[in-house]
Amino acid sequence: MKEQALWKILDVAEYLRVPLSSVYKMTAPKSSLRIPHVRIAGRVRFRKADIDQWLELLTVSKNDVLAKINNTIHRKTLRNGLNS
Repeated sequence: MKEQALWKILDVAEYLRVPLSSVYKMTAPKSSLRIPHVRIAGRVRFRKADIDQWLELLTVSKNDVLAKINNTIHRKTLRNGLNS
């Protein structure tokens, strides 16, 4: 695979190590998890830089998880405090 070239759907499936069908599903307009892609003459193509950036956005770190837990606890505390 060339770094600068546009990737085909099979290239992305291999890169992500997921089934080809999963990548097709992620390109669907109504997919809940959309993968960045372009359509050229009806063909789906991908840029590696877009895929890498998308993966970074999907990455969950321990700090992210802890922040979400703390926010949830904080909201529940505020709600319970307001209801008392």
